[in-house]
Amino acid sequence: MLRRLSLALLFVILTLGCAVFVRLNAAAVAVDFYLGVWPATIGRALVAAFGAGLLVGAALAMSSVLRLTRERRELRRALKLAEGEIKTLRAVAPAHAR
Repeated sequence: MLRRLSLALLFVILTLGCAVFVRLNAAAVAVDFYLGVWPATIGRALVAAFGAGLLVGAALAMSSVLRLTRERRELRRALKLAEGEIKTLRAVAPAHAR
């Protein structure tokens, strides 16, 4: 409960900080892309760049998490196979080897 409340409060503070940042940086600039020009304020352009970076970072992190999840699944499968082989070997081992 406290964790959710603190995350909500942090989100509100960051949103307000972002709004103040955009409001204080109201100078107009032209953001030139290869295919065209986008008129924006400095604050909006920086917030858009931050958001794009956040999305790219989240996508890269998610790909890493998915790769680790797949590797973990493969390792669990290999572990079950090895445990099954050990049980089989113990069951067929001669009495003096036990």
